Amino acid sequence: MMNFQRILNQIGAAVLSVLLIVTVWLGVIPSTQAAAIGNPVVPTTENSKRIKAIATCLPEQLTIQNKDVGNRVARAFSEMTNDQLERIFDLTDTPKLSDAEVEFKTCLQQKGFTPQAALQR
Repeated sequence: MMNFQRILNQIGAAVLSVLLIVTVWLGVIPSTQAAAIGNPVVPTTENSKRIKAIATCLPEQLTIQNKDVGNRVARAFSEMTNDQLERIFDLTDTPKLSDAEVEFKTCLQQKGFTPQAALQR
């Protein structure tokens, strides 16, 4: 009986080892393939201008480090009511934008950049 239980333990350990190896293998192979065939991002003057515009246009209320958890939770709940499902599934052509989003969009347009969402419509 002890011999049979030891054999079952060894088989169980072998099965778990194979599952672990397969899981790691399935995670590594797609990422290396994606890296091999992906389009590399070439830093251009246009990209660096866009990144600088995005960095300078971020609204102050989104960039400050707010340690008040209650305020952050309240802001998250207020943003959740902002047509998030319609935005995710692209159900509306004119989603309701928050003040921070309107400020960000206006700033980018003033710097000569069109937001991606406007390009897709």
